[in-house]
Amino acid sequence: MNKFNSRELCPGVYLNSVPDGRFKTGKILVDMYLPLIEDTAAENALLIQLLGRCCERCPDYLSLNREMNSLYGALLSTSCSKIGDFQQLSLSISALDDRYTLFGEKLSGKLIGLLCDLIFRPRLEGEAFVSEDVEQERRKLLETIQAEINEKRSYAISQCVKLLCEGDKVAVDKYGSAEAVSALTPEQLYKAWINLKQRALFNITVVGELDVDFIGESFKAEIEKSPRQPYDKKITPLVAVDEIKEKTERQKVMQSKLVMGFSLDNKNNTRYSLKLMTLVLGGTPSSKLFLNVREKKSLCYYCAANNNSHKGYLLVDSGVEKQNIEQTREEILNQINEMKNGNITDFEIEAAKLAMAQTCGMITDSIGAMADFFAYQFFDDEILTPEQRAEAIASVTKDEIVKAANSVELKAVYILTGDDEEGEQQ
Repeated sequence: MNKFNSRELCPGVYLNSVPDGRFKTGKILVDMYLPLIEDTAAENALLIQLLGRCCERCPDYLSLNREMNSLYGALLSTSCSKIGDFQQLSLSISALDDRYTLFGEKLSGKLIGLLCDLIFRPRLEGEAFVSEDVEQERRKLLETIQAEINEKRSYAISQCVKLLCEGDKVAVDKYGSAEAVSALTPEQLYKAWINLKQRALFNITVVGELDVDFIGESFKAEIEKSPRQPYDKKITPLVAVDEIKEKTERQKVMQSKLVMGFSLDNKNNTRYSLKLMTLVLGGTPSSKLFLNVREKKSLCYYCAANNNSHKGYLLVDSGVEKQNIEQTREEILNQINEMKNGNITDFEIEAAKLAMAQTCGMITDSIGAMADFFAYQFFDDEILTPEQRAEAIASVTKDEIVKAANSVELKAVYILTGDDEEGEQQ
């Protein structure tokens, strides 16, 4: 795979290119970062949906779809997520590479032109978004929020993050609350759009053989039309409290959820040793949690670990029968203590390293996966290719894994269960 290139176009605006001639398509991903704040999360989440819906030049779905079809069936997508202290609003377009157009036309210019139209020239009514557009996108966002609540595993994880990170930006829901979404006005969304243009951090990632220089210059020309005072590109590590917070919530569920939140020491451990430690603990079918908690002791339906490298915490989530909650909790802590005491086999380490190597290898099979992989490293001090990341993981020693495990401290326990275990399986 060719190397990754990155540069700052102007303050707060970054351009990344991942040249790769293996694909017949290319992708432009524009990530916009705004501070994750309770008061603005809902408006930003609704805003990105509006920006991906239409623009002055393509004022409705029909005209936008016609434009996409004229670009050899280009695909447009939007998303809202969170990373560290920031809300990540993403708008991307995938289309045929310039090399494969029928008449030799360059699609790069048209693709970035459409993205700029959507971001910088949305469909407005004076200093407000069009009410009809707002209402339709509001309904879709409310349905998305409700769907997340109904998916009990992700709901339990989000509730544990709130408990673990109470008072920190990362505890804020990426979509805001349903009540906040319902109360938004077209005028508020217009102000949110102005703030986006003037203060957001922009990260543009181009994968494939598209004309990255033209794409960068075109975007730079658009962004410089507005006065800019971008937010600081900084994520503050989580400051863990001393006590262990515990919360039990009761709903009509058949399968209880146990989520445990742990603090990590990001300062004295590398992100690679923390990642490999997490994989050995509960990231593969050969991990301690899977083999011991799930398979040998049959205490749960699933049990997995995942760490947040930006904020410095680890989550272990499991689906359990109500009567097994306490025993599952004890066994999870026991497996962590085993790692702290150095009881880790060579097989467990090699299996985790192999799993990471396979995952990194799969990233290069998709332009979308590559775009997401590099974009996720936006706040990192060092940006690695998938191959370099696999090599970094492979170089981690057992002693480094044990050291990372000894930084793991329980800080929060969230339990979602029911009184009578009746309801839908989740």
